[in-house]
Amino acid sequence: MKTWPIWLAGTIALAAVFHILTVFGLPYGIMNRAMAGIASQAGGVNKPLYPERATAESRGIVRPSPDLLYTACVYDVSVQPVKLSSPVPDTYWSLSTFASNTDNFFVVNDREVKSNRIEIILAANEEAGSGQGIPVIVAPSSKGIVLFRSLVPSEDLREEIDAKRREANCEPL
Repeated sequence: MKTWPIWLAGTIALAAVFHILTVFGLPYGIMNRAMAGIASQAGGVNKPLYPERATAESRGIVRPSPDLLYTACVYDVSVQPVKLSSPVPDTYWSLSTFASNTDNFFVVNDREVKSNRIEIILAANEEAGSGQGIPVIVAPSSKGIVLFRSLVPSEDLREEIDAKRREANCEPL
């Protein structure tokens, strides 16, 4: 009796299971690890973290740029909405939100913001953050990461941009 077809079928089935687990499970594992690291440094969820400028050794953010100053926050909208706010400097600036599976679900940058400050409510549903007069973004997952980026175009502007960057906040409503 030939057993190689059974072995081949078993190997293919096992490979398929590992492939599915990797494709669907790995993003959540990556984000859980990133969220745990950011939250532990920030002192919890819905609290901003203002890391030092990126260097060649920095790896808290994937492929960090030394020309950018980052502010990170682990959001949790499971109990209540979170208000994201930040001054918008006169240089490149962006706010990006990432779901628990690494999907980027909202981005806004300095060219789209029509004032020198932005306020957004991140909520579990449209009604949760309504009534504030602030735009509401519905998060596809109850937890994730918010990332603010500010470009430092020249070293003489670094302190000014860093001071504005440290005003970025994510706090429960």
